[in-house]
Amino acid sequence: MHSSLIKTIILLFVSGSLEAHELTPTYPELRSSYVTGVVSAKLKMWNARMDVNYFKIEVNDADWNPVPFITNERLFKLRYGQRREIEIFLPIDTSATYICTKSMLDKEKMQRTVISSKVCSKIK
Repeated sequence: MHSSLIKTIILLFVSGSLEAHELTPTYPELRSSYVTGVVSAKLKMWNARMDVNYFKIEVNDADWNPVPFITNERLFKLRYGQRREIEIFLPIDTSATYICTKSMLDKEKMQRTVISSKVCSKIK
């Protein structure tokens, strides 16, 4: 009795689909920018979530504290299945370790089962 119940519960957890977005490369390199004293990193993002259309860019140090950066848009729209290039600009003496994108959930569509996703790339 307990064995079949446990197997059913495990099957429910395993068969559920996990959806997130993708950020590549996993280990981006900082390169010299056209501005003196500034470096940049280029990443590509792909949205695999049907329930999310907006994302936020964050840059953090090794202790996950926010680090100042510049980009075109910190909050941007990316529909399901779309791809986007992201370029981040940082001071040459930056302590940045992680570049992350976080899904922003729509308040009007929010349900109890909706989960926000955060995907990070570690700077080389």
